[in-house]
Amino acid sequence: MNDLPRLARVLALAGAALCFAASASAQDKTMTITATEPMTTDNPYGESSAPVYSLWCHTYGCLGRYDYAAKKPVGILVEKWEATDPTTWRFTLRKGLKRHDGGPGPTSADVIHSLKRIRTDPESVQSSFLANVEAIVPVDDLTFDIRTKGPAVNLVSALFDRFIITSADLYEKHGREADKKFAMGWGPYKLEQYQADRRAVMRKNPEWTEIDGSSTKDSPDLVILQQMREPEQRVNALLNGEVQMARLVPPQLVKRLENRPDVKIQKTGGIEVMFLAFNNKMEPWTDARLRRAVAYAVNRPLIIDRLLGGYAQIQDGIVGPNQFCYTGKPDRANEYDPAKAKALLAEAGYANGGPEIEFNTAVGRYVSDRQVAEAVAQMLRQVGFKVKLNTPEYANFWADVRRGKSPFYYMGRGSIFDPSDAGGQLFGTGGSPRVQYSNPKFDELLSAQYAEADPAKRCQLWRQLNQTLIDDVPSHFMWTHTLVTGLRANVDINVDSSGEFWLPSAKMK
Repeated sequence: MNDLPRLARVLALAGAALCFAASASAQDKTMTITATEPMTTDNPYGESSAPVYSLWCHTYGCLGRYDYAAKKPVGILVEKWEATDPTTWRFTLRKGLKRHDGGPGPTSADVIHSLKRIRTDPESVQSSFLANVEAIVPVDDLTFDIRTKGPAVNLVSALFDRFIITSADLYEKHGREADKKFAMGWGPYKLEQYQADRRAVMRKNPEWTEIDGSSTKDSPDLVILQQMREPEQRVNALLNGEVQMARLVPPQLVKRLENRPDVKIQKTGGIEVMFLAFNNKMEPWTDARLRRAVAYAVNRPLIIDRLLGGYAQIQDGIVGPNQFCYTGKPDRANEYDPAKAKALLAEAGYANGGPEIEFNTAVGRYVSDRQVAEAVAQMLRQVGFKVKLNTPEYANFWADVRRGKSPFYYMGRGSIFDPSDAGGQLFGTGGSPRVQYSNPKFDELLSAQYAEADPAKRCQLWRQLNQTLIDDVPSHFMWTHTLVTGLRANVDINVDSSGEFWLPSAKMK
């Protein structure tokens, strides 16, 4: 057996330990957490994913976060927010915060600067979640209004943990170098080191003010996000004590963590919706019959049972049991029916097999993603599709998806609690190019729900929106994962339904 790959991993971890030995005292409590998401740039606006937003929210700071245990939004940099009219939200920043370098607390000017960078920085890929924002207008140094192009009852949930606030002053002095050498913010942790696609190191901010009972008194002094894409590597590192938190443990490896006194398992119902996405402007997916044929060909219960060990919940549409506005099962769902799939292929002109399609998947980004994609590809072949399965590097996979160049792929959309933002981003006309779907009926209902302040009426609109997506199949929704996290026995931390965590809530014994 060739032990070179394992030796390389051991040496890499040992090297990381040596790198931080000088900065970490013997009394420091250090928590190493596995990271599966690529960290491609130190530009806080240069990547768009829940784990990356979480990193920058902990360091630079964001408006707030959703507390899933308390079922309410909690401010971080802001302490108060309210809708003053259907298209205006007023936010008030916290007093008494200090920047990590001792500079002043965040101001309205910093918020406006951050909006400008998101929209004009050539490296930014985050403008889609601010698409409905018309302007940010300062009221005073600590108060600002966010004005939207239309009614936006979902604005808080859409912006809170993704709108990263950076210093206007530091950027004016240093430009892009501010991200590299002066990454100072107001979050509970200070960024100490960033190595693209390797690790990020954060040190506890001693000036952090307790917020809603959330303090860093018992949380780790030093936190290392260590890139580990392979599940086996993550589990081995946890069992060996090299890391204290292993994320996204796949079902087939859970048993290795059971009955171990030195580790424990945490299970969390997820809200990251996994789906098979079609680019609706690319052949052959312009034909809705072929999209429906895919939906009928895939046996979701079998995949959940055989490959995911039961650690997933079927999702019909973008709104499922774990999301806001779930009103029960849809009137119609795309259940497994290979006979219907074959009939639709024949109706579309492929009675003798075909069409030839390319199917893309990430590897190691999502739970058992390669195995799931292989099973889906085989099921599609069984009804007549001629499938070529591609497993590119995640950076290339994600770049093609983001630019609208991937015709058919398997992936997830994270943090769908309120479906408004993801629904508009993925399926609204003119949204992200990932799916390129356009339906006037969907757009009309989407606009109506943005303006509906009554939750019950808004949720009925979402029932119609959800059914439209099921019937038209711009994407075929698969499931939400039960998130399995492995922890060392001396660590307490809650993983949210989003898959992320809040470090001030962590405790190390």
